Amino acid sequence: RTTLRWSSMDRSSSANLVYGTCSNRERDIFQRSDLQFPGPLAEGNPVRIPPDCFVHVMDTNKKIARVLLGPQNYTLLACEQVVFGPKKLIDLGDSWFCIIQNPVVKNGDTVEHDENGAVKLRFGATEVRKGRMAPFPLYPGEKLEGGLGHFTVVRAETGLVYENCCASFALTACRLRAKIDIVEDSLGLPTKRIANQEWLLPGPATYFPTDYVEIVRVLLAIVLVQGESLHLEAEQAHSDAEGVSRVVGEQWLYEREGPYIPLIGQKVIGKVVALQTNHLRALHLCAKRTFVDRFNKKRPAGSHWLLTAEDTDTYTPFPAYEAFMGFAHPTTLTPTQYCIVCDVAGADGQPQLGKRQLVKGPANFFLQPCETLLQGEIFDMILLQPEDMVEVENVEDEADIAIGQKHRVLGPALYCPTLAHRVLGVYTALLNVGDWHMLYFQRGIVRVPAL
Repeated sequence: RTTLRWSSMDRSSSANLVYGTCSNRERDIFQRSDLQFPGPLAEGNPVRIPPDCFVHVMDTNKKIARVLLGPQNYTLLACEQVVFGPKKLIDLGDSWFCIIQNPVVKNGDTVEHDENGAVKLRFGATEVRKGRMAPFPLYPGEKLEGGLGHFTVVRAETGLVYENCCASFALTACRLRAKIDIVEDSLGLPTKRIANQEWLLPGPATYFPTDYVEIVRVLLAIVLVQGESLHLEAEQAHSDAEGVSRVVGEQWLYEREGPYIPLIGQKVIGKVVALQTNHLRALHLCAKRTFVDRFNKKRPAGSHWLLTAEDTDTYTPFPAYEAFMGFAHPTTLTPTQYCIVCDVAGADGQPQLGKRQLVKGPANFFLQPCETLLQGEIFDMILLQPEDMVEVENVEDEADIAIGQKHRVLGPALYCPTLAHRVLGVYTALLNVGDWHMLYFQRGIVRVPAL
């Protein structure tokens, strides 16, 4: 047995355990301990390398390190020093992988050395080593990046990615990015990729990382049900899922039901829910900018219009061009009611300022956004009994009556004032004296619009 010696290095550092011919019990204690014992052993003392382990021995004269594999007992020379190990060989199972920094240069399965005997390294490069390969050591200069990674299933409902390896399902996709110009075959065909180019690997698939491709993230499909649309914006020129060419900044709605994974160059702004119309409500919309809607009607910026059940049952406003102002409810008139609509909308939907329209019941209609009711009210028609009459004055020219001329309408009748008449009063007869037909009228109270 030999005594372990401490080097002058920091004892709490991540140096490695170097031991001589110590007992198995002591060796197990030291290997399980966080304490590590770097430093050269005395000349002639053997270094015991257990099975499936390796050490780095440096020639202090040449400053060149080499790998020794176990099991063996190696006697150090005067110019040799153990600088790393003993350490277990890296053994990757079927579902494990690791990333090696500064990997060695190999010619087939043979590691290349320079003229001085040092291993050749690819400085700055990384190498992914997957399972189903023989256990291997780390050569001097190689580093293990992030430890061993285990193959982890990415669940479709979470879309999480662990380490640098993932499995994508039908509702997920891997977003990949090329580090340098390469030719890769992640999609099954050799494809040339330029540095920083991104592409999608749709599921179901399994992807292991390569040296020059990194996983940006795992995308989870957005599921659209009936009545839902996806508001998208193009971040770069591309063709969308339906083959339509999109330019930078263009916005559109994707309305197909089912799962959808945004393509490279697409930005998801949000979901838009379709609005329903019926005989009791209509949609009040406003144009944010001039555009042509899906009914091939040009909508100037700032214009307002209604969509009723006669136009469509459901409608999805396009947030980039349309603003939903609210629901409009109908105006209902009974057979004994009427109203006067002011600023009636024309065929193009624009208001005709000053124009008024008389609407008699029964009726059920929607007021256009530019239209209002006179005095904001619905009026009752005047019910005239046989002893009643109404006195009106003309405010517009008619065929046989001039403006300002007064006339009377006798009952019985259901009188509805027209736009050309102004009601002066309603009178009721008080006395009818025999054959003389002498009538005396008393003025009554009736609510009529002020024309």
